[in-house]
Amino acid sequence: MFREFIDALKRRPLLIQMFDEMEQMLDSGAEMYRMISAILTGQETLTTQTHDRIYEIDRGINHLQRKIRKQLVQHLIVSPGTDVPISLVLMSIIKDAERVGDITKNLLEVAEAQGGAFKEGKYDDRFRELLIATESLFEPTVEAFRMSDKDMGHDALRKGRELARECDALIDNLVEQDLVCKEAVLYALTARYLKRISLHLSNISSSVVMPLHKLDYFDES
Repeated sequence: MFREFIDALKRRPLLIQMFDEMEQMLDSGAEMYRMISAILTGQETLTTQTHDRIYEIDRGINHLQRKIRKQLVQHLIVSPGTDVPISLVLMSIIKDAERVGDITKNLLEVAEAQGGAFKEGKYDDRFRELLIATESLFEPTVEAFRMSDKDMGHDALRKGRELARECDALIDNLVEQDLVCKEAVLYALTARYLKRISLHLSNISSSVVMPLHKLDYFDES
């Protein structure tokens, strides 16, 4: 499916433009995540400027999503019956890219609730590892999308699904612990948000390797 998309791009200037705009959405999501990951891992300090910048980037992502949707609808109206599968793939990708931005804002709320980075505690090192692992998932996902590389797509998708399972296991472990309420809530929310980000990135990777009707369902038998 994705190879057909790339071939169609060579014939459709509007699709080329939308492809570039989708890359912008993915790159912006990665920038947002790097900022909040640096705060939660203690590499950077949480500031008002950081908060404002994250929300500014997210507004840009939302603007691009609306713009691409409008362009897709107009394209299908002008050329009915053509590029429908490709358009559905694009709709799926921009949905996931937009959700990554929203969930990154949720991580910002966690950072604000705890005043910045995770403090020294039983799970803090584990969460730092998960934050860094999630950050490392952005580049191969974006590159697989950009290059339409199935091998890279498979690898990024596999890593994203593995990371999601690690987050689930951590949540299960947290349920069994006797933690202070605020600490337990923030840990659980962070694990859940990291899981959702990894799965949305996996969905984007699935567009490179899976047929249209199986997008988002790579791990189901």
